[in-house]
Amino acid sequence: MLELLEAALPAPARGVFTTRAGGVSLPPWEALNLARHVDDAHAKVMHNRELLSDQLGVDALVFGKQVHGAGVRVVKGASNKTARGLDDTDGLVTTVPGLGLVMLGADCLPVLLAADGVVGAAHVGRLGLVKGVLTEVVRVMREQGSGDPGGIVATIGPGICSHCYEVPASLAGEVEKAVPGARSTTRQGSTSVDLVKGARSQLTAEGVAVTTVGGCTLEQPDRFFSYRRDGLTGRHGGVVWLA
Repeated sequence: MLELLEAALPAPARGVFTTRAGGVSLPPWEALNLARHVDDAHAKVMHNRELLSDQLGVDALVFGKQVHGAGVRVVKGASNKTARGLDDTDGLVTTVPGLGLVMLGADCLPVLLAADGVVGAAHVGRLGLVKGVLTEVVRVMREQGSGDPGGIVATIGPGICSHCYEVPASLAGEVEKAVPGARSTTRQGSTSVDLVKGARSQLTAEGVAVTTVGGCTLEQPDRFFSYRRDGLTGRHGGVVWLA
């Protein structure tokens, strides 16, 4: 069985965050690597995706080809059980039951969103935060059927914490300018970015109710992948679907 962390989303929506436990990939991608772009063996990645799909009981998993942008795509269907990534998208939205929307991360945040009859997923790193991918996902979800400004619920998944996400002061300043309050400091006192605080701020400004599933990816090597810690590594993910 895979280790899955449940997101607090309203039925019939469901959401989970994967860890690195339970898959078949070998080091340095051990074990449940879901990403094809990190030099892991293709067959093992596809096996991992099949394991996840089977455990969730979804009709298909749909992945985005993430580019640290604000592109959002509406998914109407999937050609196979583990559909290939949709180009240039860091946000996915669907109203189709049984389609699992997947966003991957290894320090960036996977964020899962749900409302009446519509779900969304976003990949949120420093650039995505600044470019407003969360705001765009919320906008598209409302276009697709959630016109109620207070009707969307979001769960922020595991990512690198503000104590570990050290960045140059100039970059922290850029984030702070776009998302006030997102600038932070590490335990050593150097400048950092608080992705969770920034994401929460943007979502609550849109009237979205927010919960979190904690866990710093850099600090927990046995549980999460971290690009900043390991360089060559796998990706865990957030998955959301209408049951």
